[in-house]
Amino acid sequence: MMMDVDTALRRLHDMPVDPRLAGIEAAVFDGIAARDAHGQPLSGSLVGIAASFALVVGLLGAAFPGYTEPAPSIAPFGAPTALAPSTLLGTAE
Repeated sequence: MMMDVDTALRRLHDMPVDPRLAGIEAAVFDGIAARDAHGQPLSGSLVGIAASFALVVGLLGAAFPGYTEPAPSIAPFGAPTALAPSTLLGTAE
């Protein structure tokens, strides 16, 4: 069943305005004032503590490496061959 949008919008326009909308501006402004009075969710000191913690963790991670042996080669079948497309494209013959 299809509904004619223009007709539905015209009926909505002709309906009386909800009386609760008269006080919506005051409610919105009261909500904004209450949020400003209680402060922001994350204060500057909390962000500073988190940044300091991240710095300490980063320094400790750099000071104590997880592996002492070198990482294995990422080539799946050993060393890359001399005829690989990446080596052939760069040569000028």
